[in-house]
Amino acid sequence: MRVWMVLMLLASPVALAQAADSVQRTYRCAGGVQIRATYQNQFDRVGVVFNNQTYGPLFQVAAASGVKYSDGRASWWTRGSGAAEEALLMSERTGRILAQGCKLVR
Repeated sequence: MRVWMVLMLLASPVALAQAADSVQRTYRCAGGVQIRATYQNQFDRVGVVFNNQTYGPLFQVAAASGVKYSDGRASWWTRGSGAAEEALLMSERTGRILAQGCKLVR
């Protein structure tokens, strides 16, 4: 039971935002949609809020380029840095891209 509660807290955007070692970023994607990503533990995992749905925690996994985070159901993939940073959110179950062309706003 305790493990389940910890996992629920980790998936909560509020818990992610309150972590002392977290960094929150906002992205604006193609079509004007907005994504809030909260990176934790020096960027080894992330929680993503898109379209009022929370994805995560997503853990850093191997990627051919950029930085990819996944939980086996969804993936958040970033590349570049600063003003050139771009990201996408994808459903791994369907292979469908949920948001793309996501540019860092703040």
